Amino acid sequence: MPFALALILLSAAVHAAVNILTKRARDKYAMRLLIGVFSALIVAPVLPFLPLPQGPALWFLLATGLVHAVYELLLVRSYESAAFSMVYPIARGSGPLFTALGSILLLREHPPPLQLLGIVAVCGGVIAIGISHRASLGARAGLFYALGTGLAIGCYTLIDASGVRSVPEPMTYVLWFFVVHGASVLITAPGIRGRAVVIAARQQWKLGALTAALSIVTYGSAMLAFRYGATAQLAALRETSVLFGTALASTFLGEHMTPRRWLAAAAIAAGAVLLQAG
Repeated sequence: MPFALALILLSAAVHAAVNILTKRARDKYAMRLLIGVFSALIVAPVLPFLPLPQGPALWFLLATGLVHAVYELLLVRSYESAAFSMVYPIARGSGPLFTALGSILLLREHPPPLQLLGIVAVCGGVIAIGISHRASLGARAGLFYALGTGLAIGCYTLIDASGVRSVPEPMTYVLWFFVVHGASVLITAPGIRGRAVVIAARQQWKLGALTAALSIVTYGSAMLAFRYGATAQLAALRETSVLFGTALASTFLGEHMTPRRWLAAAAIAAGAVLLQAG
């Protein structure tokens, strides 16, 4: 469990940076396209040295590719609709709630009471940070897309936690995930946005390559953590990324932090402590 904890905290820290870079991109959907494509290209040289995914892993990879295509669209729409410090916490806070429900009903994982309280504290804290922006421009549309993003997060977390546990060598699933993800956005992004998204991607490919490398670190670490630890607790602990994201948004995006939002951040920290109980 200490290994899984270290991986998920690494994932949380890097995840905030990835999303800040996405928010700052001129064309956010083009940036998500670049992340998918460059991630696949970066991992491709390693694939010949790993066994091919077989059996249930193939179905998990297909399912996660489809869910991630929807996730990318909802994520970008949420960023385009409202402030990052609103939609990011709501999406990331609601995701673990869906994950926890799914892990109990589908994966038969049953966290002890203190850890359940920790999940609620983390999720409640991050959602409270987002709700504090309810009066901002685009808040209603942003809330809708952020909750949809959270549902997608819960779905792909359950799929990938199951997928990485279904193979003898976890890196087989982890690295092939990035190939499948790259293929899914390469197909769906031009289909949704047309040629314009490809033109925009060419204009910011250097930032896309950097963000893709960080994306491999953040989600690769998360999937490996799910291999060795409980899904619901780790998914909630990963959302401490909101603390990093809020700090970065305040520093680089000029978004203001109120005392109420800092109180919500304290709830996230307290929940993270409770997640290690039991």
